[in-house]
Amino acid sequence: MDNPFPQDPLTSSWWPYIIGLVVAVVTCIRSYMGGQDCPTAERIDGKRVIITGSSSGMGYQTALQLASRGGEIMLACRDMTGANTAAKRITRKVKDAKIIVKKIDLSSLHSIHQFVETLDWESVDILINNAGIAFCPFEKTEEGFEQHFVSNYLGHFLLTHLLLPKLEAAPNARVINVSSQAHMAGDINLSDLNRETNYTAREAFGQSKLALVLMAREMAKRMKGSTVTVNALNPGLVRSTRHMRRSPLSSSIIIKFAVYPWMWLLMKNPAQGAQTSIYLSVAPELSDVTGRYFSDCQAVDPSQCAQDENLAADLYEKSCQLVNIKPLPKSKSE
Repeated sequence: MDNPFPQDPLTSSWWPYIIGLVVAVVTCIRSYMGGQDCPTAERIDGKRVIITGSSSGMGYQTALQLASRGGEIMLACRDMTGANTAAKRITRKVKDAKIIVKKIDLSSLHSIHQFVETLDWESVDILINNAGIAFCPFEKTEEGFEQHFVSNYLGHFLLTHLLLPKLEAAPNARVINVSSQAHMAGDINLSDLNRETNYTAREAFGQSKLALVLMAREMAKRMKGSTVTVNALNPGLVRSTRHMRRSPLSSSIIIKFAVYPWMWLLMKNPAQGAQTSIYLSVAPELSDVTGRYFSDCQAVDPSQCAQDENLAADLYEKSCQLVNIKPLPKSKSE
């Protein structure tokens, strides 16, 4: 006799439970790897913000979020086509967004001087040194600097110093250096900052990101008591950025096919990577916090090398020589 209550194939199988478990595990991993969201909804109405490298990736997401919080945002970019496209996207998404596009090439000291000389803002409230390159072969600029060193660090070093009068004109200005976890493996060779001996792109990138942390540390000391704070951050491992175009992980279709699912699972998207930049820009409790290093919206310790005060001072003095500016005076407490 036929069974009057036939079993549902789904309920008689383990597969629905296995699939449900896999989905739950993947969701938990993605949530954990996504990191901490900016914990404050603080607005920055009327504040003027300059973000380098903001036509795409984390820079774009930072600009979008700060525009939605009332900031007047300047997209400081080398790629004007991309920057104008980004500006249009932001104005479509954020009602009454105030977006300005201005050209700057961080690999050219001349371009940086021109950017500052033609900047008509009387004050700058927030400067986010976000632009960067990675995985580039060895190449020097016309001014004699290795690409990673000048684009990621030295150009931002000069830009920050040239903007100091406008930063100091703001009530409580913030300088934010977007470094990287790669600074942990970085080292500084003051006699070979271009890394012309045994060059590798990975080491050049690590050095440039370490230099940004040391810059924040030393400038904070020298500007103690001023209205300007200088901090650095690690955005985490972020996918879908222009860095990935030259990555070994993008070297072939086969590698992409094998690796990209894991990248999706284990890396942040650009909006998640931007959260610590946003936090350092808006958090009222950080108004007098300076010289620190942040990750996932929390102050943490950088590498031991990044805490070397003598190295920070020596790199600072050397950098001033390279860009031909007068060093800020040392703190009287030293």
